[in-house]
Amino acid sequence: LGPLSSSHELQDARPENRAACRVLRQEPPVWLQVLCGWPILLLQKIVSLTPVLLLMQKMTTQSWYDGKLESLQDGLDYISTPERMMYYIGFMVTRKVVSPPLALACAILTKRFLIGTFTETPDGKEPDRSDWELFRTWLLGRMIPDAHLCGVTKLLGRHYEAVSFLYRLLGVKVGKYVYWPGSGFRFQEPDLVELGDYVVFGSRSLFFTSDATHRRQGIKVESGSNVSDRCVLLPGTTVKCGAVLGSGALSKQGATYNAGTYVGSRGNDCVLLKKANGVPPPTESSYARAFTKSGMMPYLVLPEWCHIAWSTASICWACIITKLPIVSGLMLAQLYFQDDWHAHSVASALLVPSAFMVAMYPAVLSLVLCMDIGSKW
Repeated sequence: LGPLSSSHELQDARPENRAACRVLRQEPPVWLQVLCGWPILLLQKIVSLTPVLLLMQKMTTQSWYDGKLESLQDGLDYISTPERMMYYIGFMVTRKVVSPPLALACAILTKRFLIGTFTETPDGKEPDRSDWELFRTWLLGRMIPDAHLCGVTKLLGRHYEAVSFLYRLLGVKVGKYVYWPGSGFRFQEPDLVELGDYVVFGSRSLFFTSDATHRRQGIKVESGSNVSDRCVLLPGTTVKCGAVLGSGALSKQGATYNAGTYVGSRGNDCVLLKKANGVPPPTESSYARAFTKSGMMPYLVLPEWCHIAWSTASICWACIITKLPIVSGLMLAQLYFQDDWHAHSVASALLVPSAFMVAMYPAVLSLVLCMDIGSKW
């Protein structure tokens, strides 16, 4: 069976569909992963966590606590001080806001100076399945393991020009005012993807620029085209100007789709639902016009930096809200014990903070619900 297929489509089964099965892809030898890949991944992890480690080091040099850590009460007394709680929240915020860009920077530098540029497999030749070629794809996939570029696009707003800039750094050929999906993309061979101007994406679509045999073919989405939700584009696909791949559309390897509307999958290829009259010139999408002609819009269009600031602030606030029950529970326990944890038993030192934390979770959930409803209105 091919992609986007089920047991109800056994009549469409073809032996060549095995090339689209990613599980069958050969990985680099274990010795290469261990000796070369793991040290690079470890270095990326250390670099991304360096700000957190520096913040921890700064916390340990502070002098607000002079007691000895000899018992459980000492430890709880130490971590429940207000200064310590501020650092704890700072660790979480730093890891969510500062660490992702550092991890992505490591991946971009490794791609540029070690992994190199991915190129198409020449016609009529067998794909290069040497250890190094297998390792290049494997390493980039491990360094950018998610569809949000190590979490950076969540900080930028997911849809906007800043995302295009990051993909260009990775080698993707991106035009202007591309509307990116909220679900993001994972391009395993980014140099083989070309996107024109004003391309609009839906969510949860997949671009495959190589098959299970590691034969590489580029994917080209021309200006003014549209790739909607849950589409799968196989290697060698070209989407012409004016073409709309509707929800669940499956492209055929090496196929070209002219102007028109295509949907679903039948016989391992999408179905032409409506053919366009002629080839329309690429025009600005509604998303592009909102930025290029913001003064003509009947609504307020915020500049991109506002979206970036809002997205980053939202993630910071989410970090604080997530840890609020733990922080507030410990600080309430500190007030309850009146800074004298040793006057109480070990059981009390454990049960009282736990009780405060359990009580705070419904309160925080209610606060979040009120915020969601309030922001809606």
